[in-house]
Amino acid sequence: MDRSFIDLLARAVAGDHDAIEEILKMYMPLFNRHSRINGYLDEDCRQYILLRVAVSISKFII
Repeated sequence: MDRSFIDLLARAVAGDHDAIEEILKMYMPLFNRHSRINGYLDEDCRQYILLRVAVSISKFII
């Protein structure tokens, strides 16, 4: 794993909102891909995924 990502994740776990936002942006293509229903982007699904990931980051142990 890239050391810069580990540092970014450590900042996010510590509550750095900019770091959390950066991680969410990095994975946005993945979130978008898994938020499709019948081929269309479901915004509610994407928002649910984003919220769950953002909240879960604080539970990581580094």
